[in-house]
Amino acid sequence: MKRIVGMLLIAILLLPLLLLHVSVGESQDTTVRVRLSTGDADTVSVSLSGKYSVGGTAVTGGTVTASLKNGTITVKHSSKGTLKTAADSVRLVRVGTSADTVLTFQNAKHGERVYYGDFVFYNDGGILRVINYVDMHHYLYGVVSGEMSESSKADLLKVETITAKGFALAEVESRASKYFDVYDTTQSQLYYGYVKEDKNTIAAVDAVWDQTLRFEGKTVKTYYSTADGGQIITPRIRWGGTANAGAYWFGYDPFDLAGSAKNTVFTVRGDAPKEADAALYAFLLEKTSAKEIVSIDVLTGLYDPDSPNGTARYPSTLAPQTRYDWTLTIKDSAGKKKQVSFSCTPAELKTAIAPSASGTVCFAVRTAQKEWKLVWGVSSGHRTGLSHRGAKEMVKQGYSYVDVLKFYYRGATLYDANGKAITSNATFAFTYEDGATATPTPSPTPTPKPTAAPTPAPSDPGLPKVDHLVIVTANSLNFRQGPSASTALLGTLKLGTILSVFSESDGWLYVRDDSTGKVGYVSATYASYYERDPKVYREGICNADDSNIRTGPSTNFTKLYSIDKGNPLYVYYLSGKWYYVMDRNTGQGAFIWKDYVTLGSDAPTVLTGDANGDGKVDVTDASLILRYLVRLSKLKDARLLASDVQTDGTIDASDASKLLRRLVGLE
Repeated sequence: MKRIVGMLLIAILLLPLLLLHVSVGESQDTTVRVRLSTGDADTVSVSLSGKYSVGGTAVTGGTVTASLKNGTITVKHSSKGTLKTAADSVRLVRVGTSADTVLTFQNAKHGERVYYGDFVFYNDGGILRVINYVDMHHYLYGVVSGEMSESSKADLLKVETITAKGFALAEVESRASKYFDVYDTTQSQLYYGYVKEDKNTIAAVDAVWDQTLRFEGKTVKTYYSTADGGQIITPRIRWGGTANAGAYWFGYDPFDLAGSAKNTVFTVRGDAPKEADAALYAFLLEKTSAKEIVSIDVLTGLYDPDSPNGTARYPSTLAPQTRYDWTLTIKDSAGKKKQVSFSCTPAELKTAIAPSASGTVCFAVRTAQKEWKLVWGVSSGHRTGLSHRGAKEMVKQGYSYVDVLKFYYRGATLYDANGKAITSNATFAFTYEDGATATPTPSPTPTPKPTAAPTPAPSDPGLPKVDHLVIVTANSLNFRQGPSASTALLGTLKLGTILSVFSESDGWLYVRDDSTGKVGYVSATYASYYERDPKVYREGICNADDSNIRTGPSTNFTKLYSIDKGNPLYVYYLSGKWYYVMDRNTGQGAFIWKDYVTLGSDAPTVLTGDANGDGKVDVTDASLILRYLVRLSKLKDARLLASDVQTDGTIDASDASKLLRRLVGLE
C-alpha cells in the first residue's frame, strides 16, 4: 500500500513539470525553454503588452510581479491583485496573437529586454527562476541579435541562424527531463529576446530558420566560437566522445587567419628559401651552420614528439605544437652541398622571428608541394566547429552561407523544411594533405624516433581484457613481477604514467605499462582511476578562491593554475578525494580537490543512483551500493558520482537508504 501511495505522490509531484512541456499559445515548431538571468532575485516584475493569462485568469497590460517566500511562489497583477500561488511553478501564458503581445523584463545580464512567448516562474530549491518558453523561430531572433551585429552581412546572419538552431535543438533534447533547456548567456548562447529594431537580423532568420544541418539523419549539435586561430578542431579532440564526429573536421583555417591582423603567419617556400623572412633565413643558417640554404625539403610540426603518429583525439599536428622538425639542403662553409636535419621548439622560433606575436595557437602546416605556413594564431573560445571570424571573412570574399557551412561542417548536409538537400558548388583546399599529391620524399637523416616497444593489444595471447585505466600518483612506484612487495622488481614507474588494469586483488593491480608493453603488478594505493575520454556527469562550481587545478589526483602533480570561487566546472568523475573536471571557461581537463567543488542542482546526464551504469535505477543498483559499503564489491570511480544519491560528495549508508526508499515509493 505504501508503494502505491508513494507512486501516486511521485506522479502528482511530476505532473506540473510534465505540463510545463506543453506549448500553449505558441506556434507548432519546437519550444525552447530559456533560463533568463535574474541575479537570483527573490522578486521580479514583468511588464505586459497585450493579453496574457495566469491560472485561467486573463490580464491585459499592466505589470505582473512574482515573488518566492517560504517556499511559495506568489504572482500578482498591478490591477487584479493576486493571480496564483504555488509551491513549484506558475506560468504566465501568452494569449494575444498580435506581434505587439510581448513581455518586457529587466534582465540582470542584458538590461531591459522584450520577449515573445510565455514566462514560467519556477522554484529551484528556494531560488526563483524565470524561464522563457518561446518557439524556435522567435528564439533565433534573440540569439542572432545577441551573437551577431545587426550590421553584419545577410549571409553571415544566416550562418548564425542555422548554427544557433542546431545547438539549441541538441540542448532541448539532452535537457528533456529538466526545467529548462538553455541559458541566456554564453554558457549556452547569448539570447537578447526580441529586438524589433534589428530588421536585417529578423529578415535573415525568417529566410532560413527552418533549415537544418544533419549528419546521418540526425541534427548536428553545431558548436561555434569567436575565432580558432587558424586551426579548427573537432568536438572529440576538445571534449572526447564521438557524437556527430563525422560532421566535423580537423584542419587548417586560412579564412580565420585572414580575418585578423593579430594573427602572425610566415610563408616558408621550400624551393625559394631566400624569399622567406630575413630573420627566419638567418635562423636556419645559424641552426645548420650553413653558408647558404639551397632548399627546405621537410618541415613537420608535432604536438607530441613522443607519439609522432598521434591519435584520433590528439592528432600529431594538433596546435599548439611542441616541436618542429626540419630537413634542409645546404651548402657548408666549403661550398659542398649536403642534407641536414634539426629540431626546434615553437618558443625558440618565436624568439628568433616573431617576438611580438601574441597568438598561442602555434603550428606548422604544409599548404602546397613545397610550401608551409608557420602560424601564431589568436583564438577566442573552444576552436571547435565554425569560427565567427573565419565565417565573416568568407562572406566578405563572396562565399554564400551554404558555402560557409560546408567549409566548417564538412561532413554535414543542409536540408530545407521539406527535407531537400541544399548544396554548395564551392571547393576548398582544406590543407595540402587532403589532396592526392604525394608527400615529399623523407629525409635520409630523419629525426630519431622513440625506441619504446609498441603497446600490446588487449587481445594479445595470454592477456585478459583491459578493465579500466589508472594513473600513477606516486613520484616513483615499484613495478613488480607479482602481487607482493617481496617479488622481484621489473622497474619503477614515474608520476603520471598511465596503466591498463586487467584485474585487482588484495590491494594489488595486475597492469600493463602502455608506454613499454611490460606487464606486472603495482600497489593500488598509489594508482588512481583515469579516463582518456570521460563523459560529462554533472555540472559543478568552485566554492573557494585560489583553488589549485592539477594534472593528476594528488598534490604531487603539477599545478596548472588556480581558479576562484564561482568558476563553473564540468565534473566527470571522482578519483579518491579528487574530481576530474573541465574548466568551462578554458576547456582544460584536470583534477581538483573535491571539497573545493559544489555539485550543481542541474543533475547529471547519467541517472543519479545508476551505480552499474546500465541506464536505469533499480534494486540491482541498491544492492551494488550496499555491497560496496561492506567491501563485498567494487565501484569504478566513473560510477561513484552516480552512486552519490545524496550528492554530498561521499558514498555512505544514507545514499543506500535514500535509493531504497525511492525504489519502494517512500520518497
